[in-house]
Amino acid sequence: MWLLRLAFSPVKIVLFVARTMGYNRFLLFLLGVAVGLLFAPMTGNELRDRLREQVEARLDGLSEPPVVASGLDTGR
Repeated sequence: MWLLRLAFSPVKIVLFVARTMGYNRFLLFLLGVAVGLLFAPMTGNELRDRLREQVEARLDGLSEPPVVASGLDTGR
C-alpha cells in the first residue's frame, strides 16, 4: 500500500499546485516550460562557455578595477 501511495504522491502535488494557482495559469506555465525546452537556443555547457568568454573579454579590457557609481548622475 505504501508503494502505491508513494507512486501517486507526485500526482497529488501537481493537482494541489494546479488548484492553488488556477488551472489556466498552470497550463500556461506548463506550455511555457515546454516551448522553452523545445526552442532552447543552446545547451547549458555552450551557454556557460559563452558567458565565461564574455566575462573574460571584459575583464581583459579593464586596466584598473571598476569604479562603483555614486548614484548621482551629472547627465554628461
